[in-house]
Amino acid sequence: MSDNYNECPICLNNARLPIVTKCGHIFCWECIKGWVNTKGKLECPICKNGIKLEEVIKLYSGDNQVKKGEVDDRPQQERSKPEVVQKNIFNRVLNNLGLNEYSNNSNLRTPSQKEVQRNILSLVVLISGIAFIYYILK
Repeated sequence: MSDNYNECPICLNNARLPIVTKCGHIFCWECIKGWVNTKGKLECPICKNGIKLEEVIKLYSGDNQVKKGEVDDRPQQERSKPEVVQKNIFNRVLNNLGLNEYSNNSNLRTPSQKEVQRNILSLVVLISGIAFIYYILK
């Protein structure tokens, strides 16, 4: 086998309508369907790990072009909504100062000690700058 990671180990060509099994092997969709139907085994041809055709993952690399008369019947992927972290400026300030335990958003991560120090220094510089401008304009 070559170093081409998109190569299907069944047909030895670039994977057409590529999928990846849960064990991490890449195959052409038609090749893996044919393998399962011909061999009558629900196992990976490489590592013999059990596979289910409805659990393979579509890959959007390699050759994804559907040719005329060909059908892309690979299983649909499960979609999840992204988590919203640090919804507003108040929560971001609390989080950056290491005070996130006082906010209602439990998704905030605890900042590192270095981040807290950097943010406190930034806050001190900002307040000093505002005080200086106020002193000059007064």
